[in-house]
Amino acid sequence: MKFHAILTVAMLAVTTAFADPTGDPQYKHPVIENHGGIVVLPEAAHQPKRKSKVILDITSDGKSGSVVKGFDRAALILNQYTQAKAGWENGFKMAIILHGSATKAALSHEGFAKHTNSYLTDKGKTKNPNLELMAGLKKAGVEIFVCGQALAHHGYATNEVASEAKVAVSAATLNISLQMEGYAYLPFH
Repeated sequence: MKFHAILTVAMLAVTTAFADPTGDPQYKHPVIENHGGIVVLPEAAHQPKRKSKVILDITSDGKSGSVVKGFDRAALILNQYTQAKAGWENGFKMAIILHGSATKAALSHEGFAKHTNSYLTDKGKTKNPNLELMAGLKKAGVEIFVCGQALAHHGYATNEVASEAKVAVSAATLNISLQMEGYAYLPFH
């Protein structure tokens, strides 16, 4: 009887140790805390590769919580590569390009407030909710660009752009240049 109890405990320990991590996910945030949580899958058939380069082309202002979903996706990709030991220290590069309805996400708090409708202003919603995550991404080595043509089309001045983002002549020219440098293109609409 004692042997049976020990065997049962041992089997439970082995089962728990090899449990499917996607069945009861434990999210990790190796670089960007509170965004882009990942499930570690060291036995997955395909792992992130060292020296990878990616463009995340964000054109949507759809939200994940209070931030643009594309930024959360960028955090997820960065967290995945870092967890797999294929991050910045191993040649990983990421560039984010904002245009279309995502353009406003590149504005400073002051610029964001200037272009916020009166109802949201009345509710005190004048700060750009994306800036904290953008600062974390930039600190981790992500380059963030905003399309200069989209700024003009939306009526935003270049001096309204937050310090976390750089103004590019256009999203199209930047996409072309980075793809010529070997960056993989991921659209996020």
